[in-house]
Amino acid sequence: MIDIVKYIENMRPHNNNEASDAMHRMLKCKEFESVLKFVFPNMSVDQSKKNLADVGSIEDFQYKFSKYAVAEILNKTSSGFSYSGINNIDCNTPYLFISNHRDIVLDSAILQYVLITNGHKSTQITFGSNLMSSQFVIDMGKINRMFTFFRGGSRNDIYNNALIHSAYIKNAITNERQSVWIAQRDGRTKDGNDKTQISLLKMLTIKEKDPVTAIRNLNIVPLSIFYEIEPCDIFKARESILSDKQKYIKTENEDFISVLTGITQYKGKIHLTIGKPLNDFIDNNLSALNRNNVHKEMCDVIDSQIYNGYELTKWNYISYDICNSSSIFFDKKYSHEDKKMMSDMFDEKVKKINDVEAPLLKDRLIKMYAMPVYNAIDYLTDN
Repeated sequence: MIDIVKYIENMRPHNNNEASDAMHRMLKCKEFESVLKFVFPNMSVDQSKKNLADVGSIEDFQYKFSKYAVAEILNKTSSGFSYSGINNIDCNTPYLFISNHRDIVLDSAILQYVLITNGHKSTQITFGSNLMSSQFVIDMGKINRMFTFFRGGSRNDIYNNALIHSAYIKNAITNERQSVWIAQRDGRTKDGNDKTQISLLKMLTIKEKDPVTAIRNLNIVPLSIFYEIEPCDIFKARESILSDKQKYIKTENEDFISVLTGITQYKGKIHLTIGKPLNDFIDNNLSALNRNNVHKEMCDVIDSQIYNGYELTKWNYISYDICNSSSIFFDKKYSHEDKKMMSDMFDEKVKKINDVEAPLLKDRLIKMYAMPVYNAIDYLTDN
């Protein structure tokens, strides 16, 4: 039998007593210097290090570094950031935020930025074990309240990991009274189709005799993050195409490159929607359902809120019309000039890839950007 208590201790983020040592290890890393130059462009590296040397807690690090890091990323790589739904949540209630997943780091980092700037505590964040490539990455993650989420392994490993993850999340929310961020699926959405995996809900209720009560105790809130320009879009399209033929195997540093690309790539407008807590829905709709239907209904309501939270752009509407050989949104949402601009933008992206045919890549990009419109049409209550 696995020792879940021992696993929870090994999985957890750094605590306040460990923050100072983690900070000093990071300050000695050459990799951190380039990060400091990006986050504090008007300050010397030596001065930045001096300002961070006295970090003595997680909150201290997040206010002195993480908050500025996200603000700088938004300033340099977006044409505007907005958010909505902050009034849906209470400062003193711990939540399980279930989010669509477009970027490895930014999806959760942007939520932390919104929470901190509005007087809320930041959340713990799932952090894939596959990303823990060095002590610097581990420290950077764990000082930002990231906890280890085990990936891969045999069927037995996957089952045991589900037990561990479920116990960890339940303990964080109900006992430690800390909110948690988790993606609605394993890995980023590669095709634009944000869909909550039923395995996530099954993991959250594994070994629970009463799944409805177990889900209710987690105070689930859906999140919708939407980027005008999809982070790493061309690389996702490439992976999607190659995966059609055989199992896609990532190169050694591919995830780390995706992290850097997602952070530095231009993303256009960005919007985060904090949805409504689902406990009223759970109370009114799930009590009479069997286990499988409980999981399915939860997936559907999470998806519905995510799709309602989209801030669709002209690129999405153009792509939808191209996929349907239609002009439904022409003149209302975009012009001929916009369509030409998108074609040119996609052509430039396609040039970065040399192992997949250009027309196939461009077609996959168009479908990626069209998919949110399909989902919105299916789920939006106010078309």
